[in-house]
Amino acid sequence: MDKTDKFLASFRDGVLRGIGVKDEEDAAGGNTCTLYGDTPSEMTGGRLLARALASCSNCYYTRKEGGPDLDLAWAHYEHMTLARIYSDEGVDEATGKPKFVRAPFGEKERPTELYPLWSTPTKQLADFGVSVRMYFSTLLTLSSFLFIAGILNLPLITFFMTDDYTGHVGGYPLPVQGSSVCFDTVEVECVDCEGHPSLSLPPMKNECDFEGFYWPGLLSWGASLLLLAQFGVAFFYLQRKAEIVFDEEIQTPSDYSIKISNPPATATDPAEWRDYLEQFGHVSCLTVAINNAELVQKLFKHKKLRYKLAAKLPDTCDVWNAQDVEMTLRSMPSAMSKLWSQMQKLQEEIKILLDQEYRAVAVYATFETERGQRNSLHALSTSKMHVWKNKLDMSRFNAEDESFRVTEQVESSRLPLSWTDITKEEEESELHIQIDKMDKRKSLEENLLFRGERVVKIKEAPEPADVRWLDLQVGYGIRFMGFMGTTIAVLVFMSWSASFIYTLHKKEDLPVMVLPLFIAITNVLVPKICEFINKFESHSTDGSRQTSLYIKTALFRWFNSALALLLVYGFTNTISSTATKATISLNQMAFNLIFAEMFTIPIIKLCDFMGFFRKHILAPRADDQDEMNSYFQGAKFELAERFTDASKVLFVALFYSSILPASLFLGAIALVMHYAQAKFCLLRMWRPAPDLGFGLSRLSRNYFFSMALLIHVIMSAYWWSGYPFDNLCATENSDQYMFCNQDFLRRGVFPPLPRFQPEDSPWMTEGQATITSLYAWTAVVMIVLGGLLAFKENILPYVESIFCSTYEPDGADQNIPFSSIKHLTEITSYVPQLREGAFAFPQLICDVSKIDPGFIGWKDENDPTYTRHSLYHEAKLILGREPMTGAFSRIMEFPIVKEEDEKTDETKETSDEEDPADAPSGAYGTFGRLAGWIFPRRKPQQRTGESVPLI
Repeated sequence: MDKTDKFLASFRDGVLRGIGVKDEEDAAGGNTCTLYGDTPSEMTGGRLLARALASCSNCYYTRKEGGPDLDLAWAHYEHMTLARIYSDEGVDEATGKPKFVRAPFGEKERPTELYPLWSTPTKQLADFGVSVRMYFSTLLTLSSFLFIAGILNLPLITFFMTDDYTGHVGGYPLPVQGSSVCFDTVEVECVDCEGHPSLSLPPMKNECDFEGFYWPGLLSWGASLLLLAQFGVAFFYLQRKAEIVFDEEIQTPSDYSIKISNPPATATDPAEWRDYLEQFGHVSCLTVAINNAELVQKLFKHKKLRYKLAAKLPDTCDVWNAQDVEMTLRSMPSAMSKLWSQMQKLQEEIKILLDQEYRAVAVYATFETERGQRNSLHALSTSKMHVWKNKLDMSRFNAEDESFRVTEQVESSRLPLSWTDITKEEEESELHIQIDKMDKRKSLEENLLFRGERVVKIKEAPEPADVRWLDLQVGYGIRFMGFMGTTIAVLVFMSWSASFIYTLHKKEDLPVMVLPLFIAITNVLVPKICEFINKFESHSTDGSRQTSLYIKTALFRWFNSALALLLVYGFTNTISSTATKATISLNQMAFNLIFAEMFTIPIIKLCDFMGFFRKHILAPRADDQDEMNSYFQGAKFELAERFTDASKVLFVALFYSSILPASLFLGAIALVMHYAQAKFCLLRMWRPAPDLGFGLSRLSRNYFFSMALLIHVIMSAYWWSGYPFDNLCATENSDQYMFCNQDFLRRGVFPPLPRFQPEDSPWMTEGQATITSLYAWTAVVMIVLGGLLAFKENILPYVESIFCSTYEPDGADQNIPFSSIKHLTEITSYVPQLREGAFAFPQLICDVSKIDPGFIGWKDENDPTYTRHSLYHEAKLILGREPMTGAFSRIMEFPIVKEEDEKTDETKETSDEEDPADAPSGAYGTFGRLAGWIFPRRKPQQRTGESVPLI
């Protein structure tokens, strides 16, 4: 237990004493948990509070005989929702620090405990997925970069605070005093100011010192350059290498698996696909997904209705006995009869759907080795053109010896101490891949074509938990239309928010903090709105769904937090203010907004109002244990929302940094607070999310973080060009002024160079012109380099993929067989299942009787056969017999069986007559030699009539 846990324990004890509970034993009723053996000291504060409230008030919860147990539901929450580690692992002798070994959900054989709150290192968060670890590392990295940039901007902050610049009257927050806000304004005479909407009358001239900020401004530009360099090294080099490190450190099913997204409609037999793919290596497990989404949805709805009806019926009434149910319903409210009618109607619809034929929509195959996966991808990956034409590109293959050569260049990195301490190694290997044909009588081309006629569209598979099984059947056209429709809806919502912000801005009698609080609260609500809108989209993976959510949420938050204020505030209100605070400038409002963002989102997330309502209001009133447990699933961990929080803080801090340099410090503090809040919620409140890989971190660095930096440089050029932000220029008569449009941004001038000033009315000082030019040309260079990089990394690969295969492996082959790691907690297989909030456990949508239960990824100690969590079993109960094989997705396991005698009668020979098992481990000459490297003492069992694959 770390210091934070001890503090929370003492705080919890104080709360319990405050409601009349003497100690934990009193709160626990003197008993430990009968299911997991939890003592009161091992329970969460919420669970002890629930026990205390239950013992103090019958209105909170009273357990009925045979009814659901609230404490059991809390135990389910702590052991099946929150992640835990083994508590008996001891200390690592090398480091002297406790060992962190994650325990499976529901572990009872060994003692476990929750992850310590703050003594859990950031690198250990990889237990929740590499995407989670990348997120927390990104927060700390961004915070440190903003802090360093703030240090370099201290001279500018100091200059803005001097009386020579501002002549301020005091009483303002320190960050505002260190901003470019100008309190020294005077009314002047203007010869031609009437009729200009950008000027308020009477015209006010900013008299602050705009001559003396050359050197502080030059240092600020240097801070921007350093920020660019830091981002380039940390995100485009080190983080990209770190992804390889994390991928090599943790073996996941995706490292061994491939996905085929264009199977023939009738190819629903896993054994047929196994035979086809074993040309490249032993297939350990294979799943064929079909287009039965309507059937699954109706089965799911039927099961919910059945549970709801069974909870209301007497225990003596069998819900599957129609006559018994109808007799019982005569004495019950009509609402129950309506439920029964809905169930009967669904049953008839389900029976019809179970008799229909379904087509295959995707195939997921897991090989025994990474090499088997890579060989299949090397051999079968082809261009989009060849897939469209359904014609195999045979130019790479040697038809005589039925092989082909490929150069495999991988980057491998080591991570000795931290993710920033990386050394790079490049390996370039020429592989000679010998294909073990499935049918010796046919040509190589016919064997590479599925059924001798189909060019397969193959790629590396996502992680099993990332697959959205019901959306696999949706075509690209429908997905695109759904994305466009939801994007338009978000744009409409953005327009409404901007109009509302404008309305609040025009209300002079409102308190100053109303507008920033509205923006902050809107930023909290918008992910929920976007998540609701996203339900109208279809995504084959959760990573794709999160990407769509990321784009919508980030664009709204960027617009809402920065661009909307820029639009509603006039140019002359950028730095101008009054001593009476009747009006505030844009940079003052930016400070209020960032300050509100620092606290509102973390506090609202920590309060978890919906979770409290579900656990303490709905759960105690549940009708059965399954319903009660469903209220303890924990809040959903939306990684996309977390990344948008980080990108929004970064964007706002950088957007206003030239006129509010302290925003860099505020942004750094905000990111640290987001780190602390997210870590607490991850370890104590949120349910684990599926590992999304590196998709969101790559999207962040390649697009959103890069765009934030570019906009920072562009806006800095515009901010520096705009001083003194009053649209007034001196005339020949020193006592009079004339209108001059200093707003390059709204005039559409880019780059905002000093030479674009009117010759007869320039307003920039010499130092100001220099700094403006530096920022402007920096922006031009960034745009040019960014465009070239985008062309190289995005456009060129896409064009190339139309005409040739672009597959390249990530990281080095770790030479670890899948069968040796499949027992690990994080290793699952592609088991079709439906994850919805109506049930405490996911619902299986296939027959899992032919696979290792460890592949499923979770377990219920009360139901080791998984029948209570299977929609396949639900269909079986409705029919009264086994459903037809083709009505559900199919999964089969093909374990390796050791031969009694390793010396087979027939041995495949490599091109140089060597036995693969005796080949040297470092050989790359032929693929037969590589077999001895991967399987030094074991060969796959040979099936009747087939030869042992060389790989």
